[in-house]
Amino acid sequence: MKRYLVLVLLALLAVCSCQKPETKDVVSADKVFTATMEAIADDAMAVDTKTSLDANGNVRWKQGDQVSLFAASTINEHYQVTDASDGKTTATLYQVTGPGFVAGGEIPNNVAFYPYTSTAGIAKSGGSYVISDIALPATQNYAGESFGSGAFPMAAVTTSTSDTHLKFKNVLGGLKLQLKGTATITSISVAGNNDEKLCGAASVTVSSTADPTIALTDATATTVTLDCGDGVQLDAETATAFVIALPPRTMNGGFTVTVTDSQGREMEITTTKSQTITRSNILKMPAVTVDSTPSHEYVDLGLTSGVKWATCNVGASAPEEYGDYFAWGETEPYYSCLDPLTWKNGKSSGYTWGTYKWCEGSYDTQTKYCTNDAFGTVDGKTVLDPEDDAASANWGGNWRMPTDEEWAELLNECTWTWTSQNGVSGRLVTSNTNGNSIFLPAPGSWFGTEREDDDVVGDYWSSSLYPGSSDYAWCMYVDGYSIFHTSYCRFFGQSVRPVMN
Repeated sequence: MKRYLVLVLLALLAVCSCQKPETKDVVSADKVFTATMEAIADDAMAVDTKTSLDANGNVRWKQGDQVSLFAASTINEHYQVTDASDGKTTATLYQVTGPGFVAGGEIPNNVAFYPYTSTAGIAKSGGSYVISDIALPATQNYAGESFGSGAFPMAAVTTSTSDTHLKFKNVLGGLKLQLKGTATITSISVAGNNDEKLCGAASVTVSSTADPTIALTDATATTVTLDCGDGVQLDAETATAFVIALPPRTMNGGFTVTVTDSQGREMEITTTKSQTITRSNILKMPAVTVDSTPSHEYVDLGLTSGVKWATCNVGASAPEEYGDYFAWGETEPYYSCLDPLTWKNGKSSGYTWGTYKWCEGSYDTQTKYCTNDAFGTVDGKTVLDPEDDAASANWGGNWRMPTDEEWAELLNECTWTWTSQNGVSGRLVTSNTNGNSIFLPAPGSWFGTEREDDDVVGDYWSSSLYPGSSDYAWCMYVDGYSIFHTSYCRFFGQSVRPVMN
C-alpha cells in the first residue's frame, strides 16, 4: 500500500512538471516588484513609453516598459512591466530572463534603472550607488507632446532589500520647442553654443534619499538630434510641440536649434542668453513659425527614381537665366579671373588646367577624382563629394548635382522640345508621365576667357566622372538639333541644374 501511495505521488509530480509554464502576469513571490514614477513638471507632457498623464499629473506605465534591476546584488537583471500594468500609475515588474550563472556582490538595497541597459553595472559609493556603462542617445525619435522611447531615463533605490517598491525618479530634463507654419519637419538638432556635453557615455549616481545626478564623459557628444521619421506636418495656427530630453546643466552661452524640413532646408533658432535645463522639468521655448516656401523651386516630373529637378540653374533666379558657370568639382565661378591680365592663385586666367582646383597645372597632375595613374594621384573617386558639388555647396539642404544616370532618366522619360522662353533659346523638357516640365536654357560654356555658343548650346554638368579618362566628366549637351550624353574636360565652365530626392 505504501508503495502504491509513493507511485501516485510520483505520478502527480510528473503531471505537475508538465503543466503549462506560468504567464508573465503571474510572478513568483520572491521576484515581485512594484514601480511608480515621478511626475514631470509640465502640464502638457507625457512620455512615449508611458501612456499619458492623468488629470492629477500622474504618469502611467505602458506595456513593454523594461528596466535593469540590481536586486540586492551587483548583477544586472532584466525586468519588464506586466501586461496588466499597462495604463496604470503603479506597475508590477517580472523578470524577463535570468542573468545565468553570473557572480555578483551583495548590496543593501534594490536599485533599478530605466530603460533596461544590458551593459549597465553598479558600484556602491558611500551612501549612494553609481550606475555605469550607460549612454544617452545622440538621436531620439519623435513622439507627439512627448519624449521618444528610451530617451528619458529614471532610477530608483529602495530603503532596504526587503523593500520591493521602486519609486523611480527622473534623471533628465527636457527642451520643448513649439513650431507652427506649413513646413514638414524631418529633424531637429540641439547644440550648446559652448559645446556642452549633451549625450553619449554616462554614469548615474542615485540614492534613496537624494535626487539622481548624471555625469557625461564624451567631450565630442555635443549635439542631440530628434528624428521625425517621414516628417511632422506643422499647422499654420496652432504650434506643434517637439520635446527633446537633455541632461541637467546650464548652457551659459545659450544654444542653437537647427530645424530641417522635407525640402532639405535648414533653419537655425539661436539664443545667446544663458539657459538652464533642470532635472524633471521642461524648458518651454516661445512658438516659432517655419515657412514652407522653398528658397529654390523644383518640379516633380513623376520620374521613376522620384528625383525632383530645380526650375533654374545655380546662380539664376528665373528658368531662362543662364546662371553661373563652374568647372567640374568646383563650387565658385571664375569671374574674378576672366580678364587675361588677372591671375587666379598665381596661375593663368580663365577656365583652364592652369586654374583648375584639382590638378597642379596640367591634365596629368590630378590630385582628386583620379582613376588612372597616368593622370595623377589615384583615389578611385568617381562621384563628386558634397563639398565639391556646386549645387550642394551653393544651395545647401538636399540639393545636389544630378548623376549621369539621372540625366539619362530625364532624357528617356521626357520629351525635349527646342523652343524660346522670354527670348532665350533652350529645351522645354516635358514629363511623359504627368505632363510637368522644366526649361533648360542654352547658356553655352566657358573655355579660357571666352564664352562660346550662348543661346545656341546648353552644356550641363553631371556629378559623374567619365570612366574612360579621368580628365573628363559626364555632361548633357543640348542644341536645336540634338540631345546627347557627352564628356568634356573638367576645367570647362558649364552650367549646373540641381536635383533633390
